[in-house]
Amino acid sequence: MKALTGRSTVGLCVGILVVALVGQAAQPAAKPGKPSSAIDTKAKQTPPIKLGTSGGWAYDLANGYCCGGTLGALVTDGTQQYILSNFHVLAADTVPGGNGLVAEIGDPVIQPGLIDVGCRASGAQTVGLLAAYADPFDGLNIDAALAVVVPGMVDASGAILGIGVLSSATAPAVLKQRVKKTGRTTGLTASTVQGLNATIQVLYDTECAGSDRGVATFTGQILVGNRGNKFLAAGDSGSLLVEDVATNPRAVGLLYAGSSQIAVAHPINDVLTALGVSMVGVAGGAAGAAVGQPAGAELAAALQVQRRHGRALAAIPGAVGHAVGADDTGRPVVMLLVEQATPAIRAAAPAALEGVRVVVTEVGRVVAF
Repeated sequence: MKALTGRSTVGLCVGILVVALVGQAAQPAAKPGKPSSAIDTKAKQTPPIKLGTSGGWAYDLANGYCCGGTLGALVTDGTQQYILSNFHVLAADTVPGGNGLVAEIGDPVIQPGLIDVGCRASGAQTVGLLAAYADPFDGLNIDAALAVVVPGMVDASGAILGIGVLSSATAPAVLKQRVKKTGRTTGLTASTVQGLNATIQVLYDTECAGSDRGVATFTGQILVGNRGNKFLAAGDSGSLLVEDVATNPRAVGLLYAGSSQIAVAHPINDVLTALGVSMVGVAGGAAGAAVGQPAGAELAAALQVQRRHGRALAAIPGAVGHAVGADDTGRPVVMLLVEQATPAIRAAAPAALEGVRVVVTEVGRVVAF
């Protein structure tokens, strides 16, 4: 989910909250992994701002909490520039519920997000206006949104805090590839791609600290290592996943969900195509490192096996998805994704499919981060 903070008539509650259940006290989040740079992703910037920063819908306050996420990257349709983030960061208030509002086109998008200005929009600045979104429950297979840039408010180069200016080119995810991102909560962090072509179930809520909206199932997703939420945590939704290179990295994905074990990203080209935009950046870009990845033909065969058996894998009780990964030797495996690896699930899972080993992979509860 997005990061939340509590607010009452007597002041601001201390701490960022990962879970806010109606009728129950919210529990404090575990401290996120220490960012690998000293950049401040939560501070109000002097315009034009850099991205990879705290931000969100200006009215993202309900049920005694305010929420926030990450303004991820700059894109263009050839005429206008837009801030790219997630639907659930910029537009996910779908019911009048706790604040009497639903998100609408034209609503202000602010920096920092409400969570970082004491839940008071007067402490933030409007940097964009909600222009378009793809609701994950509308069948487009993405959770994404665009805010048209308010003139002069966003660095026109598209620079991201701690990362700098991107390449205008994009890159496909590769197993074992080193990747990085800058997000509101954990800052600049790096990890590796652990799964490709993932089918995965993600839990959403109806508004800030709202009730469960339901589970959306996505296909063709990228899985990134996130043990202990050290790569991605609540509030990092909307971050851009890029190659881990020093200069002008290429975009790989748009991060939007995860658990204490994995982070989930849409392939960036799926997002750009659906929204009719392209990355803002410079020409060129060097490839990021990938160590011990499976050979092309072997990987392609494993992906075909996964596709042929996808329905059967999804039907295993307790499964929340499946993907193709690699073992320690670099051989491809089919990953059966489960919230908890119980003895019953291990007994129900096949040991192999057409000669490709199946690995039961415990990922925990996957939510829109």
